[in-house]
Amino acid sequence: MNTTYFFIGLFTGISVSAFFIGKELYKYYTKYTVQKKQLDRILKLNDKFKKFKVA
Repeated sequence: MNTTYFFIGLFTGISVSAFFIGKELYKYYTKYTVQKKQLDRILKLNDKFKKFKVA
């Protein structure tokens, strides 16, 4: 009986920790993709300004 409770507790602990780790990884992923899109947008504008100055 004690081993059953042990494995249930172990599984529950692993599930809860995996949830919080996944939540943090998703937060990092979304922050990174938003920053990447902003950087691409700024670089594209910079290229347009360079072409405008040259022409």
